[in-house]
Amino acid sequence: MARPLSNRHPKLTAEERRLIREQEDLKRREAQLQRELKTLPARIEERKSRERELAKLRSMAAAPAISLGGARGPRAGRSSAKGRRLPVRELQNARIKSLVLILILATFVILLWRAIPG
Repeated sequence: MARPLSNRHPKLTAEERRLIREQEDLKRREAQLQRELKTLPARIEERKSRERELAKLRSMAAAPAISLGGARGPRAGRSSAKGRRLPVRELQNARIKSLVLILILATFVILLWRAIPG
């Protein structure tokens, strides 16, 4: 087993010992980065192949909708009422209801405004 650094070089200053430790750390870090560099292309290729596989699965899932001209029906998560327009009578009724509610709210605000002593 190697003797400790301080026993081998008793005349080294603290600064020199710190620099030697930093050099050893840098060598270890360089070795680690070299190992990562060797495995990086394989990881990139694996990620690309995974993305190609997912794209293939997505295209296969979309194929029935494309071949049926979109007649497959609503998909999960989409509301069927999103594109649906209200008939004129229901639209007028909704407008009237909202106006009445706005008037009631405005009345409450005015009554509260007057009730608060200035």
